[in-house]
Amino acid sequence: MRSLLVAAALTLVACSRPEPPTLTPELAAVTAITAQGIDLRVQIQAYNPNRIDLSTRSLKANVTLDGKYDLGTVTVPAPLKLPSKKWTRLDVPLSVKWQDLTSILALGAQRRGVPYQVNGTVSVGGETLNVDLPFRLAGTITHDELLKAVGSSLPGLPLPGLR
Repeated sequence: MRSLLVAAALTLVACSRPEPPTLTPELAAVTAITAQGIDLRVQIQAYNPNRIDLSTRSLKANVTLDGKYDLGTVTVPAPLKLPSKKWTRLDVPLSVKWQDLTSILALGAQRRGVPYQVNGTVSVGGETLNVDLPFRLAGTITHDELLKAVGSSLPGLPLPGLR
């Protein structure tokens, strides 16, 4: 009888639902600012606490400048194996298009760096677990980076006060 209880307990443990991975956001770095938009690289460490491997499927991110200018949300495929009981780095490039160039001009005229925030989720899925795990990262775009983007957006147009 006792061996039957032990076998039943082991079966329950083996069939239990996996735990979601732990995300540790590391970095959101601007890699390019162009007339079309802003490119970023997002780096996140993910720890899989389970005895089975899991996989990421995609990364969804919303980018905001200066706490008020919403650049929109992008979803990019991010297939990556998360080995059991290990940390794995997700390194995902994002490309967000400008939605309001007037706002970017206004930010460039302020003669300061502009803080940005990336809020998103990493979609993890497999046979027994499907979950979106949240993350948040922040940084600053330098005034020079903004001026370069504004200048390339409006070639030949004099921009008084921006240079």
